[in-house]
Amino acid sequence: MAKILVIEDAEYLARGIARVLELEGHTVAVALSGRQGIEQALAEKPDLILCDLTLPEIDGIQVLQLLRHTPECATVPFILLTARSSQLDARLGIQAGADDFINKPIDSETLLRLVNYYLEQRQSLQEEYRQRTSELEQSLTYALPHEFRTALNEILGVATHLKVFADRFSPEELRELGADLARSARRLLRLSENILLYARVDFLANAPELLQQLQQFTTEEPSAIVQDLAIMKAEEAQRGADVRLTIEATGVQLAMPSEHFAKIVEELLDNALKFSPPATPVLVRTWAAGDSFWVEIRDHGPGIPPELQKRIRAYYQPGRLLYEQQGIGLGLTLAKRLVELYKGQFELVTPANGGTLVRFGLPLKQ
Repeated sequence: MAKILVIEDAEYLARGIARVLELEGHTVAVALSGRQGIEQALAEKPDLILCDLTLPEIDGIQVLQLLRHTPECATVPFILLTARSSQLDARLGIQAGADDFINKPIDSETLLRLVNYYLEQRQSLQEEYRQRTSELEQSLTYALPHEFRTALNEILGVATHLKVFADRFSPEELRELGADLARSARRLLRLSENILLYARVDFLANAPELLQQLQQFTTEEPSAIVQDLAIMKAEEAQRGADVRLTIEATGVQLAMPSEHFAKIVEELLDNALKFSPPATPVLVRTWAAGDSFWVEIRDHGPGIPPELQKRIRAYYQPGRLLYEQQGIGLGLTLAKRLVELYKGQFELVTPANGGTLVRFGLPLKQ
């Protein structure tokens, strides 16, 4: 059964709650102050916390806010206990990140119903997280060694040539070798950054208070970011004439960090250019509709079969069987996860005449 922490300065009440929960088979720890509760929560990592609102020294909302900023308890269900019937107190608690509240005197049936509900919800989220992590680990086990080896072998090969034949290279050839080294190093850096960001996104998806803080940031002029990235990526791929821009939304803002928005666009543009033949168009469009800002990227590559689109939850590298181009499909999944993290919509379509169309919408900042 579950491990539950009760933080309540009235010892008789804390022990009474503990007895009710223990009769249901749960393991219960009791803390008689906010400070003690924080220490026990961090040490014991409970599955659920029941905390009195009006504790001395450190009150229930302060306990909640402190624990929500720790990796150990950021996602633990937190239920406030209050002797006040005022809806204002309940609202303040919910706004601070509490999952629910119970008014005193506490009814055993209500207590057990809420506890069981949030424990079941937590278990469901943990199972989903384990499954997603397992899928990702399995995919990375097969793909990452190839990606790392490819870039590292290129670096090692160039370094060996420089070491053995340094006196045979002209200045121009040395510059080309240096460019090859830089390109391989950038590939490794981007791969590492994407893996770290994916892990952070997974954590943020279960840390609502931290996500709310990120939503206080603003992305100014997202259309300009799309335009700049499209031009830059096209030049890098030597496909400047292939990218065609249609910008229909200016002067708008998004409630998210600009680097996260740029990462979404960068990964999708990179895939579109990488997995479509040169001299075929890559169409990029932005527009605003209702309370959302939309971006659409359409290429004319091999497309992604419908049965494989479902695998994007883990990660899938489109075109791997058709092309031996470098890059990791983790970027496509990362883009999708970032859009969903900020309550956006993500659509992936294989048009009847081939290619891939990716469309995503994000809420405008009010």
